[in-house]
Amino acid sequence: MGKLLRDAASPKVLNHAWKHHKNDKTMWSESIPAEQMRNDLVFHMLQLSEELADGTYLPGPVRLFPVSKGDGKQRIISALTLRDKIAQRAILTVLEPIAEKTFHHDSFGYRPGRTIDMALARIREYMLCGGKWVVDGDIEKFFDNIPHRPLLKVLRQLISDPELTNLIERWLKIGSPRTGFLGKRKGIPQGAILSPLLCNIFLTHFDNYLARNNLSFVRYADDFIIFAPNGKEAHNALGCAERALRQLDLKLHKKKTRIAEAGPGIIFLGKKLPKLRKKII
Repeated sequence: MGKLLRDAASPKVLNHAWKHHKNDKTMWSESIPAEQMRNDLVFHMLQLSEELADGTYLPGPVRLFPVSKGDGKQRIISALTLRDKIAQRAILTVLEPIAEKTFHHDSFGYRPGRTIDMALARIREYMLCGGKWVVDGDIEKFFDNIPHRPLLKVLRQLISDPELTNLIERWLKIGSPRTGFLGKRKGIPQGAILSPLLCNIFLTHFDNYLARNNLSFVRYADDFIIFAPNGKEAHNALGCAERALRQLDLKLHKKKTRIAEAGPGIIFLGKKLPKLRKKII
């Protein structure tokens, strides 16, 4: 058994995970209500620990339900059992510090100690440093389109714990059914505890590709802004972003991606970009 999965199964980590979800009213498992589980808390937590540690843990069923988006369309949210939430929280606790060491410093979404205000402050810095034009970008149906095989390949390169990556693969399969008999599995379940971390793990290639091409950017999950000194360079940056996403089997959302001058006309993360005053010499 790999060390990371053993660490996730430890009493200390599981106790930490339980504190996150102790008020959750979700069913513990398909047949055990949360209240019944609380009456035998020690038994169920010990059982969870043993199953994680010896590799016999099996994810429970996932409930899928639609949630309306601001544009009138719907997003499918996955609802895990409480047992799966605690197991994923425990794995997040041991996996996140490893992944954090590999993330780009201009990635802000879903990261501990990082906020929207910090992302906006970074945007202001890039504008002050000559980022007069921007690529205001969005990835089309990002969570729904992340391909499983490349994601798991990146995950296996990050950690040497086959049992842990196999368990994550099982969660991915349950939360994102195959489309068609020969269709490739894709999509990470929105609503799952591990999904935001998997998002950043997968998009680190995108971040590093932009950085290698000397592009300044700020990314928050699947929304990003790339800075350029002029319109021509902004168009080149857009092409670079498209190539980076193509390597990940993803693509830009054409209707939500544009090139424009940096300023209040651009809304990012619900906030208008600042209007910088011209320097008076």
